[in-house]
Amino acid sequence: MNGEKTESAFYEMSSRIPDDAIAEKKLELRKSGQPDLRMTFLSLVDALSHALAIWLVVYLSWDCFSHFELLAWHGPLFTLAYVLFMTEGLLIFLPHSVLTRGWGHKHLVKLHWILQLLGFICIVLGMIIIVVYKLLNNKRHFAKPHSITGLVAVILAVLVSLFGWKYHLGFKMSNLKLAHTALGVVAYGVGMAAQILGYFSNYYKKKHDVDWRVFLSVITGMLGLVAFLFASMSLYRRTMTFLRK
Repeated sequence: MNGEKTESAFYEMSSRIPDDAIAEKKLELRKSGQPDLRMTFLSLVDALSHALAIWLVVYLSWDCFSHFELLAWHGPLFTLAYVLFMTEGLLIFLPHSVLTRGWGHKHLVKLHWILQLLGFICIVLGMIIIVVYKLLNNKRHFAKPHSITGLVAVILAVLVSLFGWKYHLGFKMSNLKLAHTALGVVAYGVGMAAQILGYFSNYYKKKHDVDWRVFLSVITGMLGLVAFLFASMSLYRRTMTFLRK
């Protein structure tokens, strides 16, 4: 009950005070609240999400580089981008995060943009590699669901980065921050969809049977769903606060 009161108190205050003040109050409430079953469960889900992200990156990197070629770099780079960096960039803001519990808002924001920057670099490198590979082998570009979805995810990632960059330059407009958050949630969802579709590309069909590819899809989908839902709830609260102004 104490955990529920703590959480409801935070949401009530969030509609009346600025973002930085919300973050600091949220930190105080999180430190003072007694753990309950709900928060313990969410913390376990968070810990499992981190473990799954690391396992997917390590396994898929090992799997791709077991037969080294230019194309082998594409999968691990995009996996690093979305499964690890982008996912962690969302999970670190959760009040029950096992990695950043007790961190101040400014430190979380700094870690967020570092993770997103690393993810964006991986996205750019992964895109360059697949384009070069297609050109060298005279293959069609963006002709299948995986490649089309991946292209959309890259375009959205560029837009998200631009919004975030402008915001951190000092354009502290609430609508800009809301646009950055909304596009970020959509970009993450599309990126994880492209990741799952990649398991059914010709590259993976040659390496694994359908059962293992479905298993990877389920694990990736579960991980993406956790981060996407939490990020969507945060977006909903920001949207409601923005509309009340």
